[in-house]
Amino acid sequence: MVSNRNAIFLFVLSIQDIAKAFLLAPAHLQQKQRRVLSSIGRDEKIRTFSTTTSDTRPTENNNIAHRENYDSRAWEGGFQNVEQEVCLELDGDFPKDLEGTFFQNGHAKFRVSDDEFHIHPFDADGMVQAVTFENGKAWFRNRYIQTPGYQQELKEKKVCKRGVFGTARNKGKWYSNIFDIDFKNVANTHVLFMGNNELYALWEAGSPFQMDPTTLETIGESTMYGAVDGKVNTRYAAHYKIDPRNNNVCGFAIVPGDKNPANSHKLCVMEHHDNKLLYKKTFPFGGFGVAHDCSLTEHYFIFLQSPLEFKPLPFLLGLKGASECMEFDDTAKTASIVLLPRGDNKKEPIAIEVPPYFAFHFSNSFEDENGEVVVDIVAAKSNSKSLAAPANEDSPKGYPTKPFWEGLDWKNDPPVAPNRILRVRLDPIQAKLVSQTDLSEDLATVEFPVVNPQKLSRPYKYAYCATSATARDVAPLQGLAKIDVETGRLLEKWLPEPDQFLNEVAFCPKANSDKEDDGYLVTYILDPKKKTNEVVVFDASNPGKGPIARSTLDGWCVNHSLHGVFVHGFAPRLTDEVRASFDRI
Repeated sequence: MVSNRNAIFLFVLSIQDIAKAFLLAPAHLQQKQRRVLSSIGRDEKIRTFSTTTSDTRPTENNNIAHRENYDSRAWEGGFQNVEQEVCLELDGDFPKDLEGTFFQNGHAKFRVSDDEFHIHPFDADGMVQAVTFENGKAWFRNRYIQTPGYQQELKEKKVCKRGVFGTARNKGKWYSNIFDIDFKNVANTHVLFMGNNELYALWEAGSPFQMDPTTLETIGESTMYGAVDGKVNTRYAAHYKIDPRNNNVCGFAIVPGDKNPANSHKLCVMEHHDNKLLYKKTFPFGGFGVAHDCSLTEHYFIFLQSPLEFKPLPFLLGLKGASECMEFDDTAKTASIVLLPRGDNKKEPIAIEVPPYFAFHFSNSFEDENGEVVVDIVAAKSNSKSLAAPANEDSPKGYPTKPFWEGLDWKNDPPVAPNRILRVRLDPIQAKLVSQTDLSEDLATVEFPVVNPQKLSRPYKYAYCATSATARDVAPLQGLAKIDVETGRLLEKWLPEPDQFLNEVAFCPKANSDKEDDGYLVTYILDPKKKTNEVVVFDASNPGKGPIARSTLDGWCVNHSLHGVFVHGFAPRLTDEVRASFDRI
């Protein structure tokens, strides 16, 4: 859950579409629905996926840190309301060639009142935080996205809309939630910076919200130049990719398909350039459509189609949250990786069978000199238990009496499944799996892989990932790992203190350098016990030695967050006008 990835398990559920289709479907279709896979043959020599974690291995690299102890109660403290929206000048000397702004989005308002709360962090309202660097100095600001749902709950001091992950109105009473399929747009997952200095807060099941990139004031809900049109689709996914060849923003959305709930979704892919929508086209995405992330090569969008089942009746009757009704089909023999051709053309998609696994995120993909498609994906044997917020033992009526993240037993019953970065080689001509290898066998837990943006959709060598302290067991995401994806070797691993936690990093390449790891990694360290945050900068060529620059924020400004981006060259000044905009809060 947010944990094993500190806060990162958001996915694209178009539950509204499935629910509507289910209500309209004939009775004989209202049964257990399974995704149907194509009958492409499997290579029996393919290396199988394993969730067994290895013991700590001796290493000659002093920049690899493993630790068996961590403070899970401190980790829980990373889910506390951010009570202040501020702009701050930061102390500390930052690299003078680090120029631009690091934007990051994440959930930040968990408690609505003294006795009402969002039971799962992914249902909590989004906040964007930003830190701008210029000439060795930096300044910080943060603001909640002023969505209608956030404003309504702030005024009424109660949960006003259902959440995808189980939050319900009237403390879960079924009669207050029956047939209610209108989720709150929490705008809490990612940010997108486009031409003309436009910033958008993203959440996959709704429209983007535009924000002022300097003050972070909310401008309003946006169609983003036709990405959201109210006809083909009414949402824009939280993950996108920017092609370094042409700076096209390559995004997607899950959109309604046929009324049959067994085949109720399509994928809509699109590309923007300089705020102009170049094209938008849809492809069938059979079965229950879940796509949180995509990957990209020169010629393809890439998606994973996991063997998932959705049983909507408890959700429709107001008895369960939507995510609690989703299950991984443990009897499935395969999943599919789907290659969708890019460009304004009518080329057909290619579905290739792979061993069954679930994934939220890709590391990177590319086409090699032999024409094979190489896909690096963070894969688990099943979907995470963190997607649901089951009732506590002291909650006989079924609705949790405390938030999902409180009191988790990481040692004996971890809320996330073990995962790996897998390198999957595909032959698009023969539509078959060529090979599959493990790139992260020295790590118990990996998530949030980040690469040099100039290497996106191209052959690359390094991935930077969030990882746990322990080398053997699943544990909260806490530190930073650098992996050589060409060899699958762990190069470096850095950890903060046992009660501190690192958010997802963003990569900033150094100007005029062609060396892949010549740049900086920017993020935040959380210290929930002290209720403080730090802005930290790592040298991407040697992250194992720890931050090369850091500055403590005044108070609690950042939670376990989700995704972000570094925008090179965007460095607005902290002016009196900017300060005045925060004084008005």
